[in-house]
Parts: sequence; structure tokens; C-alpha cells
Amino acid sequence: MVSINLYTANTWNATSSLTGVMAIKTEGSSQVSAVGASDTSSISTLARQLSEAAERAAVRDAGMSREQLAKLANALLSKVAGEEHNVSKAINNAEVPDTDDPELLKRAEQATKFVNNSRFEKNPFAGLSREQLSLIIYDEGNAFTVNERYAAYYEYSNLYNAWAQKVCAQAWSESEMTGGKTINFFKACIAEYQAASLIEQSTYHPNYVSRMEHYIQLWEGGMGINYKEGDTLIEMLLPEREYDEHLSWGLNSWLSMPESFASIGSSPPTAVAA
Repeated sequence: MVSINLYTANTWNATSSLTGVMAIKTEGSSQVSAVGASDTSSISTLARQLSEAAERAAVRDAGMSREQLAKLANALLSKVAGEEHNVSKAINNAEVPDTDDPELLKRAEQATKFVNNSRFEKNPFAGLSREQLSLIIYDEGNAFTVNERYAAYYEYSNLYNAWAQKVCAQAWSESEMTGGKTINFFKACIAEYQAASLIEQSTYHPNYVSRMEHYIQLWEGGMGINYKEGDTLIEMLLPEREYDEHLSWGLNSWLSMPESFASIGSSPPTAVAA
């Protein structure tokens, strides 16, 4: 088994603005609760919402297969940030939480302002962690408006893009120093995947980790791989006949990739003596 221990913690380096909130994992469930609460009511309200969303997510994940989660994830993302979101813009803008809580009403209004004018409005979920943002994006409990979930998705994307830019820059340096090997890059990608929630993982191709582990094992075993310029990480990992538009092979890294991959179906490229 490939060791990725150095790459598993805080993959996206996100710092939550909820200083009094921490994630607590228990058997069969995931909760988010207030700790050392000397925080404002808005933080405690969001902490409660996240805790309830985590409980719903645990029930959902336990009752659905990976394929079912993938279909649900894509449906939810379409509603939150895809074509369905664009078509329903007026409806989403008019959505108001079914509550008298002024904090929830204020946050929903702020999210709508952000969605329609993000360059000048503050994202109400700026500073949240990946785990917290994922709970909001994929929640089906009507605790958050569509525009709130869009705002969470926007922040989530920013965190991912910052991580992707960093890891790709590190991969280029690693490749130059090792004569083309990018072992740490693949370990970082595996760690990023393993840090994801089950519904996030379901949107990745089932062979995402095993393919990367194969290349790591080749390189660590003293073997090399033939490369050509211009190919991407997706083209290396994904033979054309396995393509599924509803699944992802992760980040597109612009790294040089094995030259023989496109012609060998689902098998990894042939290793050569390093």
C-alpha cells in the first residue's frame, strides 16, 4: 500500500472562521458542535445547522450506494451552480428561509446579494472549512437557500483552486528535480480525495486512487514511464472509452503524461527501466 501519511492532514489548508466550532466524528455519524462557546449567536446558529446537516448526511451516506450518491451529487450541483441554477435565477433570488430568526434571514439576504454581485458583497461562508462547505452544498434538509448553497460552492471552489495551483506548482518543481517523477504530486491528489466526504468522493472515477497508486509504485520500484508533451492528468488517467461526463478524474494539471496511454485501453502505460 502506498504511504501518503505526509499528505493527509489539512489538504486544502483552510482555516474556519467559526473559531468555536469543531468537527467531531463518531461511529456511523459526523457532528459539528460548539466548543468553548464565547461566540456570537450567528456562529452558534450556523454550528447547529451544520450539526443537523451532518446528521442528515450520515443517514444519507449509510443508505445509498456510491453510484446513487454520484447521481444525487450531480443533481444537487446542477441545482446549486449548474444549468438549473441559471434557469431558476429569479426563483432563487426570491427564496426566503421559512423562519423568523433574524440571523438566518440576514444571512440568506447576504448570500443573494453575493450571488448577484460577488465582486462587492462578502460571501457569508468565507473562511469555512472544506467539510463545513460540503455539508451546506449537499444538504437536502432545506436549512439553506439555493443561493446560500451557491455561496458555499463558490467558496469551496476557491479553496480547491488555491490547492490545485499550489500542488501543480510543486509538481513541476518535483518533476524537474527527479527527472520526471511526480510521486509526491500523486500522493497529494490521493490525500485530497481521501479528505473528501463520501458524496464528494462519489463524483470521482472509481479507479481514481488505484491508478495513481500504480504510478507511484512504478516510480518507487525504480521504473520509469515514457512521456510526451501536451497531455494532461485527465488524459493519462482516463482512456477515452471509459469517459463518463458525470464522473471526475480530479484536477487537470498540465503535466506531461505517458505517450502510450491513449492506445492501451484501461491498462496502465508500459513501464520502462529508469
